[in-house]
Amino acid sequence: IWKESRGERMETDFILPIGKSLIQHGYFNNRIYLIQIHPDDVEAIMKRINYLQLVFAYGKIILKIPRSFMRDFLTPDSRVEATIPGYYQGREDALFISRFYDHNRAEEGAYNIIQKNLTSCLNHHLPSIQKKSADEIHIRKAEISDIPDMCSLYRNVFETYPFPIHEPYYLKKIMSCGVPFFIAETSDTIIAAGSCEIDTHASAVEMSDVAVDPKFRGRGISKRILSQMETHMKENQVKTAFTICRAGPLQINRLFSGFGYQFGGTLIKNTNICGTFESMNIWYKPLN
Repeated sequence: IWKESRGERMETDFILPIGKSLIQHGYFNNRIYLIQIHPDDVEAIMKRINYLQLVFAYGKIILKIPRSFMRDFLTPDSRVEATIPGYYQGREDALFISRFYDHNRAEEGAYNIIQKNLTSCLNHHLPSIQKKSADEIHIRKAEISDIPDMCSLYRNVFETYPFPIHEPYYLKKIMSCGVPFFIAETSDTIIAAGSCEIDTHASAVEMSDVAVDPKFRGRGISKRILSQMETHMKENQVKTAFTICRAGPLQINRLFSGFGYQFGGTLIKNTNICGTFESMNIWYKPLN
């Protein structure tokens, strides 16, 4: 899977299969990310991560693992940044364990803002203020023919993004591999989108790539897309939904907290998005 920034030059991170597991690494996000792990691959993964860090000296390593693997991966320089209860088949928690090799990467300068936003979300102090949503806005599952308009939307919303969702070849590839996207459209254009990235081994889904055209924000469109995505996942017997969203902007965190998602933790300076390394919040929700 290719990752890139906007502009002529394409930056790349790589997805590396290890048996039945997946590792992402590269200088665009300047990290190693253990995305999926299978019990048969634990020893091989540990060796490969150590090798990659020795060769490339990344700023951060982040490991998503079952709680039962904690003894294998938790080292004195590690910290548990987030937890998703029942991530694996609704029975075992997922832990996000991080190691920092760059002092600046481990510190969040906007900590007070993030905590203030979380307090507002968790205490439900902020009322839902929305403009009237136009009746002509329609929500549906995306098709391959929608890809050019979806790419235009993502280019308009995100300056940089950890996945090349503004490139047609990438969207076509992942949609063809079974990742469903949902879109909101008016009579002449696509104005919002979101995707459901399913981890079939865990029976969990990441609600991702949510974007709304700035001209149409404040109309509850994200909520309507998220509702459709949840319904689709429930129909497919997926047990847990989660998202990894930007920690700084209040509105995206309000979207998930107001939709019954629980706060799982903050991943410090985790992702290259919108032009810089940003901390990301994890929100989760059982779907059963």
